[in-house]
Amino acid sequence: MRNDFSPIALAMMTGVAIGMLASVFGQKAINQHHLKTCGDKVNHTLVHTTGFLGDTYYCVHNKYL
Repeated sequence: MRNDFSPIALAMMTGVAIGMLASVFGQKAINQHHLKTCGDKVNHTLVHTTGFLGDTYYCVHNKYL
């Protein structure tokens, strides 16, 4: 009997790695957008958090802070 688990495991690990990289680069693009546009908005504050994927910026209306 052949062991067919190796290609499946490799495909799963590759998919997870691609997904994580896409998440990191997507978050960097969203951060740049918030850093650029939040200063122009009235009654908004730039909020910074640090998580598993790195730094995250949010542009939050002051009534929610």
